[in-house]
Amino acid sequence: MARGNFGERLKRERELREVSMEEITSATRIGPRFLEALENEDWEQLPGGVFNRGFVRSVARYLGLDEEAFLAEYDLARNTHSQQESPRPEERIPSPPKWVPLALVVGAVLILIVLITAGIYGWRYYRARKTHAPASSYAAPSRPQTPTMLT
Repeated sequence: MARGNFGERLKRERELREVSMEEITSATRIGPRFLEALENEDWEQLPGGVFNRGFVRSVARYLGLDEEAFLAEYDLARNTHSQQESPRPEERIPSPPKWVPLALVVGAVLILIVLITAGIYGWRYYRARKTHAPASSYAAPSRPQTPTMLT
């Protein structure tokens, strides 16, 4: 389908049924500027996305046309227009650098080594203090032993 066929067909169908732009506007609640943009295939004036398809479906229903066939024509006309525009480069989210996961793993291993070393050092310190600790400092004072006589 050549450029201009969708808009021309929409306008021709509207005029064949003797329906004015104001009638379609009041019946479908689609603004006249959007209807004119559809008839002129001025895609930049339309809001885009599902709104455009909804407009086409509403107008086709109001005019008594096959909605699915009319949507297919719209899609074909819209795709032809999109292909004529310069293709946009694919927008991707950049992947994180490769070194980030490696740095996280190395950091986790280093932290684990430090914790194990500190644990071993702490255990050895505790054992050394326990063996060198003086005998109970809280022991009761010792009584002098007195010799007992046996008689």
